[in-house]
Amino acid sequence: MPIYKPNQGVWVPELRKGTLVRHYSYKLPYLEGSLSPSPKNLYHYLHCSMFDPILPFRLVDLRPQNPENNRAELVTGSRNRLMKLVKSGKDDSSDPLQTGSTMKHYRAMEFVVPPGGSKPCIGIEYWVVFNFRKPASGTKKDQLVLRPHSNELYVQTGHPIIGTLNGQNQGELTSQLLRDLGLGMVARHIVIHIDATNADRKVRRELFATTREGFKDGTVLNEITQVLRKMLEEDANLFAIEKELTEKLAQREAQSTSEEVRKQVTRLLLEAGLEVNQEGSSVAPGGTETRPAPKPGTRKRPTRPDPLPTLPFPEVTKFKIVVPTGKMLIAQNDIDFVLVETDADAEFDRRGLVAIRCEPGFLELASKSPLRGGRIRWRLRPRATAKQGDVGKVIVSITKLDGTQMTDSFDFEVLPLAEEKVKTAKGLVPPFEIIPIDPTEDAEIWASVWPDLAEADEDEQATVAYKPLRIGGGINVYYSKVFTPYKQMRGGLLTNLPGLADFFKTNYEIWIGYHAILQENSRNTPGAEIEVEVLDKLLEMDRVRVAQMQVRQALNSAELMEKVLQAQNTD
Repeated sequence: MPIYKPNQGVWVPELRKGTLVRHYSYKLPYLEGSLSPSPKNLYHYLHCSMFDPILPFRLVDLRPQNPENNRAELVTGSRNRLMKLVKSGKDDSSDPLQTGSTMKHYRAMEFVVPPGGSKPCIGIEYWVVFNFRKPASGTKKDQLVLRPHSNELYVQTGHPIIGTLNGQNQGELTSQLLRDLGLGMVARHIVIHIDATNADRKVRRELFATTREGFKDGTVLNEITQVLRKMLEEDANLFAIEKELTEKLAQREAQSTSEEVRKQVTRLLLEAGLEVNQEGSSVAPGGTETRPAPKPGTRKRPTRPDPLPTLPFPEVTKFKIVVPTGKMLIAQNDIDFVLVETDADAEFDRRGLVAIRCEPGFLELASKSPLRGGRIRWRLRPRATAKQGDVGKVIVSITKLDGTQMTDSFDFEVLPLAEEKVKTAKGLVPPFEIIPIDPTEDAEIWASVWPDLAEADEDEQATVAYKPLRIGGGINVYYSKVFTPYKQMRGGLLTNLPGLADFFKTNYEIWIGYHAILQENSRNTPGAEIEVEVLDKLLEMDRVRVAQMQVRQALNSAELMEKVLQAQNTD
């Protein structure tokens, strides 16, 4: 007698005699949806919670409430799904829950050496995925649109950096690091994996909380994030993808901000203390505070993804340092990398025949990327005991089976962590645009601005007013044409007092643009730490309150402008 009743269209495993069956009663708050890769269902939750499970398992939905939605799906973990995309480059037609996905970029694992250790044991890898879905109702049905957060199929929304131990999630980080690097749009489509499976017990205890509820602040996490930052900074592909994403938003700028609005917003920002004569961060030289100064000659170094031709093991004829090209100048508490090109097979590295050393030992290994496609990369950092002026030589070598070696080397010097005097400034007036959008006419842009409201009903979409986004070095302020107070006021004016409608729109754009730019600049102001999600909600609520007031203020200003014009015409 079968334990589970047959269900048409859903595969139910045949349980043979001797199979142990256990039933558990549990609740699924916010996870009761039908099985799909999108959030709010058990399939998605299990893939995110067990990013790379040791053994796959099957999830069968036999709930009687909606039998047409019942499914039987294999849970293999988000990493396996991502690696299938890496191999194919696009969605796997055999997986109905992963259609519409395209792999844009994959960075293979680099291994970090934790502070005090000598062995690379904590892996970092990342993927950038684009997932396209059908548009919301009321838009073009034959045109797929990019999902606002493609990475929500694999991780929890807003937390693209995850740490795992034996395949299970142990901690998550927000996208703040990516935003700081100017990769705010990429942050919505990237998945970054930190794998501590090979780390020893001491490192694990220092990295993860014992409750398995998050990362633990400390030297290990700081070292990992420092290496991750270097990896992201050096990856030209990420910045090319960021440009691609921002250009899609910039296409809407054909309806550019009027000169009157731009002039008035700039005047208000100048009065608020912002500057226009230079570009840079929110600090200015000449104060009493200090910050690390940029290292001379620092620049983004693009990755070279194309593999080089290699010889069959154990042949090797080439082993040469290509970065740095001269003397390495490395500041204390900084990290720099060494890149070697060779025609040796990866088997040399697997057998431990490729090495790097420092003489004298003022530098230590920070991370290593295994030999792949003719390239091997190490990252070095000064030891805690290294001081300004320490010099030496870095030597790389590959050992042949007969015991002979091929070597190459370069000189290095340890520099001080230079600090410059800075003072807090109120910021700079950035290039900006103030752009009206509609959730139906501008569906893809709306989804990028308010991802959580991409498929919401009309009433919910009408509750948001405007939002600033950093786009290509500037700020775009997108405001909603369906925000209830604005829509009602402008609609009434167009019907009853069309002469006031343009005045009203101009004044509304001035004040919301002014507030939005100030608000965006204040995000980076030093102060109490606050979760990104909480901050975003607070800022959204603040914008709604300001917009409600500015609708009335814009009307008053428009009426005053009309009276002035009428008086001038009478005279």
